[in-house]
This record gives sequence, C-alpha cells and structure tokens, in this order.
Amino acid sequence: MSVDRAIRDMIRDEVEAAIGPLAAAIAQIQSQGNVLSQLQAALGGGRRGPGRPPNPFKVGRLTSSRGGGRRTRAENGQNDRGCALIGCKRPARSKGYCAAHYQKYRSLDRTGRLPADWKDFAPPNSVKDVVLPRGRAGAKALAEMRKKK
Repeated sequence: MSVDRAIRDMIRDEVEAAIGPLAAAIAQIQSQGNVLSQLQAALGGGRRGPGRPPNPFKVGRLTSSRGGGRRTRAENGQNDRGCALIGCKRPARSKGYCAAHYQKYRSLDRTGRLPADWKDFAPPNSVKDVVLPRGRAGAKALAEMRKKK
C-alpha cells in the first residue's frame, strides 16, 4: 500500500464521519417528503415567480399623492408647517426649514456667515433668503472672512 493511498483512505474516513449525521438527516427528510409538501401547500408556498417576495408590512399601505411609495411628513399629517424662508412653499423638515434651506442653514452656520434672522424653529415665511456669492467671488468672500478671524 502506498502512502498516497493511505492518506486518501484516512481523509475519506474523516469526511464520512463528519458528514454521516447530515446524510442521515437528509435521508429522513426525503422519506418524509410528503409531510413537507403538505406544509408548503398549507403555507401557500408553491413555486414563486421571479423577483423579490412581497413585503408583508407594505401590503395595503397607502401611497403618497406624488405617485411614489414614500410619503413626506407633511403628507402623513405629522408636520403642517411650511419652510421658514419667505416664498418657499415646501414643508419644514428640520429646525423650521425645508431640506434644501436646512442644508444652506448648516453651510452658513459652519462657515460663520449665519444671518441673525436665521434662527432655529423660525415661524413659516418669516426669514429673508440670503444670496451667496458663487465661483471666484465666493472664494474671495470666504478668504476675506478667514482673514478677519
């Protein structure tokens, strides 16, 4: 007997010992296949078509008037306030501002350019919009602000 043959026999014996219980469980399940098919039929588990299964939590949920599946807080009735900026008709999301103007608020606050009338939770249509310089003018304005500090 060669060494190669002895190693193969040893590996086969170890694999059979490790897989033996699994093979016995599979044989038992196959012998009880009738029970499994009855369970599948009772649960409505025939063959499923392609794609993801339907989410049981979304069945029968109302969708928004926008046509998508997502609803805003204003559509849910949780927030009936408008944005704090004068002329903005979007609903408020954070600190009294809509999503776009809240990002502008954060940018102004971070750079130290937040005007005095831009307060947290300002009443709707009470804050005047700020036109920020763009491009080279914006870079120059930021550089001047850094020099003043």
